[in-house]
Amino acid sequence: MKKFVYPAVIYYDEDALVYVMHIEDLGIVVEGDTVEEAHKRAGQFMDIYLETAFKEELDIPEATEFDKMVSAHPKEMVVLIESTLNDKNKAIKVDK
Repeated sequence: MKKFVYPAVIYYDEDALVYVMHIEDLGIVVEGDTVEEAHKRAGQFMDIYLETAFKEELDIPEATEFDKMVSAHPKEMVVLIESTLNDKNKAIKVDK
């Protein structure tokens, strides 16, 4: 199994009335009506990104250190998004 953990910035978009989550290292931006929904979608998109990167033999960017991301976004919340791939590079759900 391969485990990936990336920091993501989350903020509330007052114009669209949604929570936005941005995994900057991977260029993934998702939204949700709740923080939980945005977090779940970010994980789903990260799973797809990683599966595709392995399938297409693309380079996968290193994750920015959490502290550096927090320092770069002092007015937003930073959370961690995780993805675990099996030996065939397919995302698996890990019970938390």
